[in-house]
Amino acid sequence: MSKSLTERQIVLTLASLSAITPLAIDMYLPSFPAIATDLQTSIPNVEFSLSLYFFGMALGQLFGGPISDAYGRRPMVIIGLILFGLSSFFISITHQIETFWILRALQSFGGGIATVNVSATVKDMFSGKESARIFSLIAMVMLMAPLLAPTLGSFVLKFFEWEMIFLFLGFYTLFALAFYLFRFPSVKQERSKITPIQNYKTVLSHKLAMLFIISQILCTSGMYTFITSSSFIYMEHFNVSPSKFALFFGASVLMMMFFGRLNAWIVKGKEPLTLLRIGVSAQAIFGILLFVFQNSNVYVLFPLIGLYIGMLGFIFSNSISLTLEFFPTISASANAIIGVLQYSVGALMGFVASFLHDGTLFPITGVMMTVSLCGAVLLLLGSKGYIPHHGR
Repeated sequence: MSKSLTERQIVLTLASLSAITPLAIDMYLPSFPAIATDLQTSIPNVEFSLSLYFFGMALGQLFGGPISDAYGRRPMVIIGLILFGLSSFFISITHQIETFWILRALQSFGGGIATVNVSATVKDMFSGKESARIFSLIAMVMLMAPLLAPTLGSFVLKFFEWEMIFLFLGFYTLFALAFYLFRFPSVKQERSKITPIQNYKTVLSHKLAMLFIISQILCTSGMYTFITSSSFIYMEHFNVSPSKFALFFGASVLMMMFFGRLNAWIVKGKEPLTLLRIGVSAQAIFGILLFVFQNSNVYVLFPLIGLYIGMLGFIFSNSISLTLEFFPTISASANAIIGVLQYSVGALMGFVASFLHDGTLFPITGVMMTVSLCGAVLLLLGSKGYIPHHGR
C-alpha cells in the first residue's frame, strides 16, 4: 500500500468519525416540527434534545478519553460507534419525547467516546508539522458535513418521515465502523494508567498547553456566536431569502475549508506556531472590521464574516497540534478537555449574544470582536519566546 493511499485512508476514516457530530446535530434541525407533531409535544421540548446532545458529547469525551489512553483507541472507537448506531436505530422507532431525550443522550455519549479519539489517533501517528497538516486535511473533509447536513435533512424529509434521518445516521455509523475496522491501519500507542483525575489535572495545570487551548476556544466561540445568530443576521436583518441564506452560510464553511487546505500546504515549510499567530491576529482584525462596519449592507458584512470564520482553518489544526505535543501518553484526555471547554464556552457565547439581542448587529459583532481579540492577545503575549520542540 502506497504512502499516499494510507494517508488518504487515514484522513477519510478520521474525518468520517469527526462528521458524526455535525450530522447528528444539523440533519434533524429541519425535522423539529414533524417530530413535535408525531411525538405529541412542543418544539421547545424537541429543541431540548439538542442541549442533551451537547451534554452527552461532553460526558462521553470525559469518560472515553482516559480509558482510551489506558486501553487503546480502537476498542473505544468501536464501543462508541456501536452505542451511537444502536441509539440512532432505536430513536427511529420511539413514540415518546422522554424516550427520545434518553436515546439522544445515549447517542451523543457514544459519539463523544468515539470522536475524542480522532485527534489522539493523529497524535499517535504523526508529530509536529506533519500532525498540523493532517489535522488540516481532516478538518477540510469533515467540514463537508455541516455544509451538507441541513440540505440532506430537508431532502430526506421531502420524501420520507423524520425517522429516516436517524436510520440514515445508524447506517452511516455502521459504514464508518466497517471502514475503521477493515481499512484503517494499525496504530502504535504509548499507554498510560487509567487515572482520569490525574490526567485532567496534568492538562489543566500545564500553563502553555492551557494558553493554546483557551486562545483556540475563544477564537472558535466567535464561530458559535455566528452560527447561533446566523438566521437573524441574514434572514431577518438583511431580509435574505432561505435559499440565499443557505448559500451565504455554506460560503463561510467553504472559506474555512479553503484556509484549512492552504494551511496544510503552507505548514510543510512554516512552523505551526507561526501560522497560528497569523490566524488569530487576522481573525481579530476581521472581528474589529465586522464591528466597525456592522451597519453596512450585506455585501460588505458577508465577505468579512467569511474571512473571520475562514481563519479557523489556520487556528484549529495548528493549536491542536501544538497542544497535543505536550501530552504524548494522554492525548485523548487532553482532547477531551478541549472538546468539553469548546462546547461549553461556544454555547455560552452564543447565549450571551442571544441574551443581549436588541434587534441590531451590535451585540453579535461585539461578542465576535471581543472573543477574537482576547484570544489573539492571550496567544501573542503568552507564547512570546516559546519555540516548539519537535523534530518535524
